[in-house]
Amino acid sequence: MSLDDITRTETGRTERRRVGRGIGSGLGKTGGRGYKGEGSRTGGKNRGPLFEGGQFPFWMRLPKRGFSNFNHTQRYQAIPLDRALERIPGDEITLATLIQAGLIHEGTPVKLVSGGEKASRKVAINVNRVTASVRTAVEAAGGSVTELDAR
Repeated sequence: MSLDDITRTETGRTERRRVGRGIGSGLGKTGGRGYKGEGSRTGGKNRGPLFEGGQFPFWMRLPKRGFSNFNHTQRYQAIPLDRALERIPGDEITLATLIQAGLIHEGTPVKLVSGGEKASRKVAINVNRVTASVRTAVEAAGGSVTELDAR
């Protein structure tokens, strides 16, 4: 066996194009970029999806005024009820007990959501928001729900 007999195994990768390596390669001199123009320059041909060939772009033609409520919406961290019940042993679930249990950080608004399980014990809930299914499950078990951010 000699080095001439060794064949390369087939892989899924294509070889890197080696441009500018002489006219015999087919990609010599200009390296497949053609002559002049933006595409032949370094950093050229890298136009974004909104590029319209130099025309004044559509997104710049639109008026930039009005109001968006996105930055002013209150975002809550959703915590399943069953996770809160298994991590908090007492009969009261508040923001302080959720912080002690390591479920939230201080200053985080919380919304208790249904975790699939019914409330297994009587518990008093005092958090920012709760879903309707959590409210009915807790009240069916004899507990009470107080929302801090009630509408």
